[in-house]
Amino acid sequence: MQRAAALLAASAVVLAACGTGAAGGVLDAPMPAISGPTLAGGQLSPSDYRGRFVVVNFWNPDCPPCREEAPAIAASWKVLGARGVAFIGVMYVGGGWPDDQGGARRFEAEFGLTYPTVVDEGSRLARAFAIPGIPVTIVVDRSGRMRYRIVGRVHPGEVEALVSKLAGPSP
Repeated sequence: MQRAAALLAASAVVLAACGTGAAGGVLDAPMPAISGPTLAGGQLSPSDYRGRFVVVNFWNPDCPPCREEAPAIAASWKVLGARGVAFIGVMYVGGGWPDDQGGARRFEAEFGLTYPTVVDEGSRLARAFAIPGIPVTIVVDRSGRMRYRIVGRVHPGEVEALVSKLAGPSP
């Protein structure tokens, strides 16, 4: 009986950690600094994104909803990246999600995700951002404050709409 209860609890955690579109809401907190080696072999530091809108996406290549949202993230990156919006991927490792960096590189290549991705070994960033599972996408304003959190899959046009809200009307 205890084993069944433990299995049921573990299943609930997995379902919560690999969601499909639950609303995350509006935030108003400083963005934790993201720095370190990237999957592509470079280095990321806060000076790379300071003063810009930032989109932070927590994912893992083995997460089905992460794979489902990847085309929408790629489309957002193509549009917003050309406008100077910084995108940062965070490969979530922990909670049963594997540290498959080769798989993550293949995932990025498959979907055209050419922005920097750091590996969150030890889940330090996940704790700092208080993410409840993956995928999660955070939209940050130019002053470095987290403003929106999307829990679960990103849908086409969703990130663009949130960045537009932050940017205000075009002159």
